[in-house]
Amino acid sequence: MHTIDIQSPHQPPRIEEEPNQQLENLESNHPRTTKLKSKKLTLIPLIFLIFFEVSGGPYGEELAVKAAGPLYAILGFLLFPFIWSIPEALITAELATAYPGNGGYVIWAKQAFGPFWGFLMGSSKFLSGVINNAAYPVLCVDYLKIVFPVFTKGLVRYLGITGSTLVLTFVNYTGITVVGYAAVALGVVALIPFVLMFCIAIPKIHPRRWLQRGQKG
Repeated sequence: MHTIDIQSPHQPPRIEEEPNQQLENLESNHPRTTKLKSKKLTLIPLIFLIFFEVSGGPYGEELAVKAAGPLYAILGFLLFPFIWSIPEALITAELATAYPGNGGYVIWAKQAFGPFWGFLMGSSKFLSGVINNAAYPVLCVDYLKIVFPVFTKGLVRYLGITGSTLVLTFVNYTGITVVGYAAVALGVVALIPFVLMFCIAIPKIHPRRWLQRGQKG
């Protein structure tokens, strides 16, 4: 279907095509045009990204066992997912389905309380993310100095922090797919020591110790 647009008596009428006709003509002129595949995360990289977002490793368990004893620590690890993690996941799934879009809780806060509170939510999360991410290069160098004491202080330490910052920035710049597989690699490296310690400790397991509730006082 076509429409005729008459601009003036001195100009010939211009025939405008409907959007569907324009699309058909474009496809006929470029028969070899292919659709670009959108890059998405697969399941395993997504799991490791969530793993680093919320924990980054089973660090801190020793302090929990020392503070409360094995019994309360084990009960806490078993009950916490049902008390907190699963309800939070269900709430997130419900809200993300009700308000689909690239914005997450910023969209939810805006819909519930208005644009100002949505903006406040997004800006505060951005600020906390900047402060939080700035700590990781320093932690990376702190781990390196255990093996390489040269990173303890001085110019070498600052160069190490700068280098790790640039490397992590470049990995993020390459895209979500590379970040996902980098998270898988880092997750495997982070968990290997705990797997080794678990295997070494198997002969020394005594289940009766699991019922201890810590020392008095």
